[in-house]
Amino acid sequence: MWSHERHSKILQLLEQEGKVATNLLADRFDVSRETVRRDLLEMERSGVLKRVHGGAVTQEQVEPEPAFESRVSQFTDQKQAIGELAASLIPQGSTCFIDAGSTTTAFAQTLARKGDYRVITNSFDIARQMTKGRNCDTLLLGGTPHVDVPATYGELTLSEIDRFRADFAIISPVAIDQLRGLTSYELHEAEVARKMIRNAHSCIVLSHSAKLNTESRVGICRLDEVEHLVTDSHAAPFKLPRGETHYAELG
Repeated sequence: MWSHERHSKILQLLEQEGKVATNLLADRFDVSRETVRRDLLEMERSGVLKRVHGGAVTQEQVEPEPAFESRVSQFTDQKQAIGELAASLIPQGSTCFIDAGSTTTAFAQTLARKGDYRVITNSFDIARQMTKGRNCDTLLLGGTPHVDVPATYGELTLSEIDRFRADFAIISPVAIDQLRGLTSYELHEAEVARKMIRNAHSCIVLSHSAKLNTESRVGICRLDEVEHLVTDSHAAPFKLPRGETHYAELG
């Protein structure tokens, strides 16, 4: 069993029971206790659980992210405006990592209309959008398809990201907070976003105003790793430590 599969099952057990025991997990997964301890340490660093003697317990309860299909129809005007403004920041000819999300899908529509980009993505929808663009090269990352979000995740996806270097990583997190930085609700989504950021020269974050000054349960990166934050004009002023915040005007 891959480590990300164990992590997902550990999260499921925590949601059901509120705590897990190291020795029981080792028996369940048929791995050593040391392997389980490493899993729990990695997951604690990501903010999804808290290690205790003999196992782990849940962190503070965080509201789950709505289903992807419902998110697509929410904040559509903001996402459209954010996508258009973000696309203006990226020179034609650039190579971009784009993670899966409803806001990044709206952004990809604008990017495809402009044309002349190279895009590496784990999103089925974004890959389809970019194949319509003029002079656009598109790579869909391999991996395990997810039930909710139409995208690939897992060890294969992460290893494929490591094969490439991009000019920009365009990320749409679940939440953005001044102290915790970028966070996601799902561990596998945070892992993909984090890996894309690590393999890009510059990070552009797309977020409608309702996500600002909120936090979810899995860390992606610190705010000082973000060069550009693109949000909508309804947002209160939000300052980045090193980067610039851009406010898309709504019609």
